[in-house]
Amino acid sequence: ESTKKLFDYLKSIYGKHILSGQQYFHPTELEDAVYYRITEHLPAVRGYDLLDMCKNISDSQTDRAIYWAKNSGCIITMCWHWYAPDDIKNPSDSVWSFYYKTTGYQRKTSFDIIKAVEEDTLEHRFALDQIDKAAEELKKLEAEDIPVLWRPLHEADGNWFWWGNRKNDGGESIEAYKKLWYIIFDRMENYHKLTNLIWVWNGQSRDMAVHPNTFDLCGEDIYSEIPLDHSSQKPRFLDVTSYTFGKMAALSECGYMPDPENLKRDGAKWLWWLPWWGSFVYKTDENGRPVFDNNGLPLHNSEKFSEAGRVRVAQSDG
Repeated sequence: ESTKKLFDYLKSIYGKHILSGQQYFHPTELEDAVYYRITEHLPAVRGYDLLDMCKNISDSQTDRAIYWAKNSGCIITMCWHWYAPDDIKNPSDSVWSFYYKTTGYQRKTSFDIIKAVEEDTLEHRFALDQIDKAAEELKKLEAEDIPVLWRPLHEADGNWFWWGNRKNDGGESIEAYKKLWYIIFDRMENYHKLTNLIWVWNGQSRDMAVHPNTFDLCGEDIYSEIPLDHSSQKPRFLDVTSYTFGKMAALSECGYMPDPENLKRDGAKWLWWLPWWGSFVYKTDENGRPVFDNNGLPLHNSEKFSEAGRVRVAQSDG
């Protein structure tokens, strides 16, 4: 019932309001100190990640999501940077990463998405095991009556994650991605019977589009290379909404918040925005550590925020 109520609420505000969101990573969640100091409000949508679900840490992102949902009434969205071993035959001695071997990152994996959707392979058994572990994390929120805007296999049209479009392979990785999406959907909905998920598809291109019966909302991740770009990102909004069957669209990740005045002018009806964590919000030193003022509060990142952007955030609904 709570999931239905949240979905009805999102439909009721779509095109009228945009929800302010923020992705979190570090347990200190210093992003909140920046927002509260500037606006005297906290984000309405809080983004967390299942990337630490296998690490057995005491302060998991799932636990923090539950804490905030219960104590503030915020809306929770979860993504999944899915770690996979580079050597599936020797996973305990292997490098684990979500970045695919096409990237320049030091830690990366050659985990094969095509084999992951083929039954009776080590990769497929691994995939099912990890999906089940993810479901157990989401069940923790379900047990607390917390709905989740659930965004797995994000940015799929890029080739930087192992589940992404490898390009120039005859569409084999695209079909494998879609099959993996359906496996996750079926496993969580029909095997685990989770009732608290609102599915956010974040495939980022028409080629990657999955069946509309398997997602509720669509999302676009936009990291503009234009400094202080608080535009509405209307072209991307029009593109994603042109092939997602009338689904509501969110700015599921961003580097810069769009100015609400630009959104109103352009008719870009993003449902929420969600800046990435850390240096996208607060200033950091050359080692990536936050920089504090004399009162011990983190300084906002002037390279990401503009005066107009800060004022608009303070004035916008949500």
